[in-house]
Formats: sequence, C-alpha cells, structure tokens
Amino acid sequence: MIKLLIADDEALVCIGLQSMLKWEEYNIEIVGIAHNGAQAEEMIESLRPDIVITDIKMPVKTGLEVADAVRKKQGRLPLFIILTSFEEFEYAKSAIELQAVDYLVKLELTPQMLTASILKAISRLEEYKSLEKNSSDSAHRSDLQGHREKFFTRLLNNLFDNKNQYLLQLKDLEIELAQPAYVVSTCRILGPTSVPPRGDKLVALCTSTVQMAKETLAQAGACHVISLDMRNFAVVLPVAGADPACWTPEIGKLMAHMTSVLHNYFNVTVIGSVGYAVEDPYLLRDSYESARRAMPEAVREQSFVFYSPETHAREEHPLFDFSESRQDIRRAFEEMDTRALYAIITRMIEDFDSRPELVVPAMDAACNVLYMATSLLADGKNMVEQIFGDEPEGYRAIYQQHTMEGIVDWLIRFRDGSCELLSTRRQSYKEQLVKNVQSYIKRNLDSKLSLNQVADVFSFSPNYLSHLFSKTAGINFVDYITETKIAAAKDMMLRGEGRVYEISQKLGYESAFYFSKVFKKVEGISPREFMQQVEGAGGE
Repeated sequence: MIKLLIADDEALVCIGLQSMLKWEEYNIEIVGIAHNGAQAEEMIESLRPDIVITDIKMPVKTGLEVADAVRKKQGRLPLFIILTSFEEFEYAKSAIELQAVDYLVKLELTPQMLTASILKAISRLEEYKSLEKNSSDSAHRSDLQGHREKFFTRLLNNLFDNKNQYLLQLKDLEIELAQPAYVVSTCRILGPTSVPPRGDKLVALCTSTVQMAKETLAQAGACHVISLDMRNFAVVLPVAGADPACWTPEIGKLMAHMTSVLHNYFNVTVIGSVGYAVEDPYLLRDSYESARRAMPEAVREQSFVFYSPETHAREEHPLFDFSESRQDIRRAFEEMDTRALYAIITRMIEDFDSRPELVVPAMDAACNVLYMATSLLADGKNMVEQIFGDEPEGYRAIYQQHTMEGIVDWLIRFRDGSCELLSTRRQSYKEQLVKNVQSYIKRNLDSKLSLNQVADVFSFSPNYLSHLFSKTAGINFVDYITETKIAAAKDMMLRGEGRVYEISQKLGYESAFYFSKVFKKVEGISPREFMQQVEGAGGE
C-alpha cells in the first residue's frame, strides 16, 4: 500500500484528515502522525512514507524546513502536500520551489479538494516509480551485458582458474549454454577508406557494425557476440554436433549472410575464421584457438575460412604458449601490481627480440596481452587508447605490424604506458572493484554469499578479495554482508513485508533462529522487539 504520514500540531486537524477520506479506497495506509517538525523528520526517516501531508506552521521546525531537509537527503520521494492556515503568495512560492504536489488552505479544505490533491500525488508517485524502474532495469541490463562479455572473454582466453569458477559465473549471469556443441568464429572489420583510421567516426562505425552483427546472427539461436577490440569481435555459435559435416554448410551460409548485410549497411568488409566444434562449452577456448590459427589464411584470402586440422595444425610456427604467463598477467592487472606486469612483459620481449622467425607467436602474445587489458581492467580500452594516442590506428596499430621490430616496439610502449597509468590510478581502481563487489552483494541478498563464492564470481582468490575489501572499504567482508542484510531486514520490517521467518528466508538465512541471533548481535534487540517498536511508533 501507499504509505501516508500526517504532520500537524493541531490534534483536531490530524483527526479531521484521518476521517475526511476512506483512505483504503485509494490503497493508502496512514503510517504515522507527527505533531512537530522534528518528529515529522524523524518519522519520515524511519517509516519511509510515500506521501506527507504537513502543516507549514509547526513547533521546532516548519513544514517547509522539513520538506527542504528531506528533499536534500532523500531526493524526490516522499511527495509533500503543504497545508496551512495562511493564504499568502510567499508560502505558495516556497512550496512550489520544493516541488510540493499541492498547496492547500485549511479553512477552504473539502473532501473533494483533498481527493484531487491525493490523486495528483498518486499519479506523480506512479510516474516516478515507473521512471526509476525503467532506469534501474536499463542500467541492470547494460551492466549484465557487460559482465557477460567479460565472462566470454575470460572463457575464450582461458582465464578461469578452474571449472567450478566458470560454472558459478555461468549461473550467476544466467547464461544458457545447453546446445549439443558450439563453435567460435573470429571476425575482423576492414574499411571503408572513407572513414578516418581513428576518432569518433571509427568508433561509431565499428560499434554499429558489431551491433548489426548481433541482430543478424540472432536467427542462429543462442549465439553470443563478444567485442575483442574496435575492429575485432568473436562469435560463439550453437551447432548440431561435433562433426563438421553436420554444421559447416549452415554456418558458412550464416556468416556469408552476415557479411553481406554488414557490407550493404556500412560499406565494410568483414573477414574471419571458424574453429572446430566442442561439445563442452568450457572448452570453447580450444575452438577459439583453432579459429585464430586459421585467421592468417582469412587475411590472405580476404574471406571467411574454416579451420582444417590438415592445413592449420601444422603451422610452421605454433601460436605462443600463453598458459604460463596468463595467470600472472591477470593477477598483475587485478592487483594493479605494476612491478610484476613490467617484469612479465619484459620477459616476453626478451624471448622474441631479434628472432624474426617468431613473428606469428609474437603477434599472438601481443594480442593476448591486449585482450586481457581491455577485458580485465574497468577502463581498459580507454587506457590503452591513451597509451597509443598519437598512432593513427591507436592501440589497434598492433594489427598493422608485420615485423618483429614493430611488435616489440608496440609491446615496449604498452608495458611502459600501462605501468605508468596503472600506478597513478591504483587506489581509485581498487575502490571501483570494491564498489562492484558491494553492488553484487546488494543484488544477491537472498543468497548465502560466502567469501569463496563471491571471490569466484569476480575471479579473485578469497585471500585477495578479503584483504582488498577490508583495506579499501574499511570493514571486514563478512561484517559488511551482515550489516547490509540486517539493514535490508529493518527496511522490510518498516514496510511490513512479512514475519520474522519470512524475512529471514528472503535474506538467505538458514533459519529464523540464526537470523534472530545475528539481528540481536547487530542491533541489540531481537527482530520481534524491533517490530514491536515499529508498530508502537506507528500507533502513536
């Protein structure tokens, strides 16, 4: 129900407002009566009403002072209807400035006038709640899509510590991977020459191209498109089975259709390669690697090609074995350990420098580092773009390198630039990581939320997450979850959202007894005593 608070120092006025309308017909519950401004402000803080009818002239604080203080603290809710005995312009002007729903004169007040004012408040309340819901839903969808892209980037680049970590994120992000088999295609956007090699036009072109690719490929069913960088994206496609004979013709037609649509809309050429099928989605990294092995042929042919074990498995120079360095680089990025990052990339440079026969694996290693930076760092793409700010192609200049000297120069610049930038933003980045964890906790208060489970979701070690959280948030990880859950429980009790056992279930507690024990430890009183206090305050 809509919660209404009445604030007036005249008892007869309060009684009259309570009896003037049949409030239940408007789905309104009167949750409290305040007799001075300070009491009204306290009750608004504790009871969280949706609408407040308040007199202007009250002891301690005026109704306008209360409305002003609450508006600054809580935003546009609750809505205020201002009531006064004084029909003066200045009062009305102040009420308008405070965005009051209406301004009513006591001596002229009738049930019809109060009804009109209440209906106006209900209409505005519904409008605000609709806007907040749409904004919240939109933000959640955008946030969820971003986390899903990072999930696939981790999966394709073998960045999960173990399969259990992968399964936890799969469930948490509500990703469906239940088809018989899957293949990965790597795609590259070429041209057109009319668009500058960098800048807003290129960003708009590539972003629109990838979005159109998503829409075009939707006909393939549960496919997933993952942006790797500005001009490169990967596609995870469901297929009927592991045997290429049962899916190659269909996937070939689908990719040809996609390239045709993208060319017609944006005048771009899209080339790419398709890896072999895997029945276990956890092994999509293998399909992705086989697609990358076939990519040089796609570049030569300027078309789409399929991985062939006979042709591509016997490459003269195998792809760089990134397995040993991958976890170290990931840890360096996540912990903002610039000394470790510098040392790792330096070793890579030393392995490749002056060895022109290793151009292919060197290019592969550089691209892996790039993918990890753009996917693991919250502002990764902007950071690497800043590092290569004076290059016509920005950080995408790596794709134009064909010599070992060019690749090594790119790696040196990336190493020096990323270490410099990360050292300056280390604290703010850690704060953002903790905010992301806190946001996740608040969205999942109905779960048990152990340290190990949350650490797996964010691909941290439990020890690192515990240390990071305590140092950055200033509170122990477990204590934060407890305090957040108890705060949510109090809000539920204030809103009358169920009995103690129901609230304990909604917050993921094993039993009402354990919930009551935790609540009393935090608040000093039991949940039942708290609810009795709330009911007593509401009846005053």
